[in-house]
Amino acid sequence: MKQRARYVSVTALLIALSVVILYLASLFPTARIASAAIAGLLTAVAVIECGITSGIACFACTSILAAVLMPVKTVGLLYILFFGYYPVVKSLAERTKKRPVEWAVKIVVFNAALTAIYFLWILSFMPDVDFGTLTLILLYVAGNICFVLYDFAFSVLAGQYISRFYKKR
Repeated sequence: MKQRARYVSVTALLIALSVVILYLASLFPTARIASAAIAGLLTAVAVIECGITSGIACFACTSILAAVLMPVKTVGLLYILFFGYYPVVKSLAERTKKRPVEWAVKIVVFNAALTAIYFLWILSFMPDVDFGTLTLILLYVAGNICFVLYDFAFSVLAGQYISRFYKKR
């Protein structure tokens, strides 16, 4: 019972902190992507500290609160469409212990999220604009390169968290 109360309180604290970080993006417009990524790191902390279920709860509750409370909805959308659930996907993919399968899952999930973001952007903001094939190819190539760098940095940060905070208990 004591462990369950700890999990609930840690997850609730991480949800609140994630919402605050996402809200700060409305004050600092140049930090929108960074704030969504940092809030996603807090979902990773929930996964590390309390497990996959808490990570999913952290993502779901933060997503709902972001959709309702954020004055700048694009930050909430970035969190909902990629950064929020990625720590859960990463954790599950890395449990396979097979690098090709792990990377295939991660790349497919990222490209699905990029496609969803692209279509939402086109349908919402620029319905009459045709980007062309070359632009789309460049978008996906650059996006995948950035994603691999993000995944590497995410792994380094998660490893630092585990070695400095999690294992010291």
